[in-house]
Amino acid sequence: MYLRAIVVGAIMFAAQPAQAEISVTRGTNLSVDVNSDGRLAIDLLGDIWAVPAGGGDATQLTHDLGTAQRPRWSPDGLKLVYQATAAGSHGLWVYEFATGSSTNISGESYFDLYPTWHPDGDRLTYASDRTGEGFDLWEVDLPTGLHWRLSGQPGDETEPAWSSDGKDLVYVHRLQDRWSLVLRRHGQPEEIIITTTDRLAAPSWRPDGSLITYLRGNAASATIEMAILSQPRLIRPFETNEDITVAAVSWLDRQQMYYSANGIIRHRSFNAWSSSPVPFRASIEPRETMPVAQQERRELPWLDEPGGRLIIHAARMFDGIGGGYQHDRDIVIEGGRIVAVEDHQQRSDVIVIDLGDLTILPGFIDADARLPADLSTSHGPELLAKGLTTLVASHGDVERLNALWSGKGVPGPRLLATNDWPLAPVSRPELDVTSAVIGSNGTALPAGDALGAAFRTLTMAGLTPEQMLRAIGVNAAAALRADPFLGRIATGAAADLVFVDGDPLADINSALNVIAVVRNGRFFSLSGLKDRAEIAKSVE
Repeated sequence: MYLRAIVVGAIMFAAQPAQAEISVTRGTNLSVDVNSDGRLAIDLLGDIWAVPAGGGDATQLTHDLGTAQRPRWSPDGLKLVYQATAAGSHGLWVYEFATGSSTNISGESYFDLYPTWHPDGDRLTYASDRTGEGFDLWEVDLPTGLHWRLSGQPGDETEPAWSSDGKDLVYVHRLQDRWSLVLRRHGQPEEIIITTTDRLAAPSWRPDGSLITYLRGNAASATIEMAILSQPRLIRPFETNEDITVAAVSWLDRQQMYYSANGIIRHRSFNAWSSSPVPFRASIEPRETMPVAQQERRELPWLDEPGGRLIIHAARMFDGIGGGYQHDRDIVIEGGRIVAVEDHQQRSDVIVIDLGDLTILPGFIDADARLPADLSTSHGPELLAKGLTTLVASHGDVERLNALWSGKGVPGPRLLATNDWPLAPVSRPELDVTSAVIGSNGTALPAGDALGAAFRTLTMAGLTPEQMLRAIGVNAAAALRADPFLGRIATGAAADLVFVDGDPLADINSALNVIAVVRNGRFFSLSGLKDRAEIAKSVE
């Protein structure tokens, strides 16, 4: 199964004169890999760059991708592999210094991650969700282009790393809430080095094979630990005081290593107590900014808004912007819009809906939707029952369906035409997982059904539950230039809400437990939506 996870820019640079350059000396979610001659490869501003040994002026290798991550040097130093989304496909790419060009090696529309070179230089090992049943380890022979699967356990196997002699493989295995570091010795049964409920990530071999470094923590905070491959195995902390990027430590030799912390490349000797920065400077020539008229916020179609006032009491509410939950709040709705979000109070003259301890979220946005081939009016309540309150898609009957689904009889998501609502381009994007936007188009699953697969894949990519809620909320609204009307619970926003059973900021899968929705200021229970779908089918 291939998931299209659209990434848009997290920032836009201020307008600059056409001849000016911007110098960048640090990056967000920066990862680094060192070549045997000391040169460094980094991912910066969504492209791949090379930094001289010891630091200095960076050379841009790829251009205008906006999504490139995790460069890894080939053993001979003549190539780099990286992961990126390009031409609508997320996969693996190999950059060749001799030609200055990149080749897609994923071949088809698969979601491939975490590439690593086998020491023989002809093979790459990576993680892929090609079976649709979770991530497994795969390998590709570059001369022939043949791919084969190396693992098939329940759960997800990701982030492979080979020992320098090519005999032993280590990887991360996740099964439900358990993370394990697994060692596959040549000719021996697999061994679990450590298992924990903490996230484990980014294993890397010391060149002499004596230990493996890895990260423990989450997407927001991580520490470096090491598994010493003695008998018995020993687990020891290595670096706990820096804000480590969730990416593998890169070893130059058995004593010197490189990693990223606080957006800066760090160099550290194995026996040292601290690291030192490796300065670099990337010079970027900004593009011409778009005309102001093209940057204007778009106005939503406000159709068939109901009369009267409705109050939703939220025992626990995520407003879509961030900062955790708000508790004991009243969402005041007039027509199809939110007019206030207030502290809870007793009210006697208005309808108040209180569903107890359910969590209330902003309505979900599929920013590039894959619609069912046989889309009909009855699909509206079915899509709404999955929490989708806005879809952007191509369809010949958008205007009629949008008007119909905005009403009470056969409710459905707000349907926006792709031609009228394209994702906004960004003058110079910076790759940042917090800017992800989810779209189901290009997947094997239709809108709604693709959400679970998206959450699983983005978890593997390092996003937190809050970042994933933003991906189907404010990020999508910003990319569509529909902010602040969509993707948030705030004064002036559309009255589109989702009631879910559980704690989605702790477990993103709870966001799939939809119990009820508010769409265009009207409340619909899950059972009511099912009834409306059945009635609509009976008259089609």
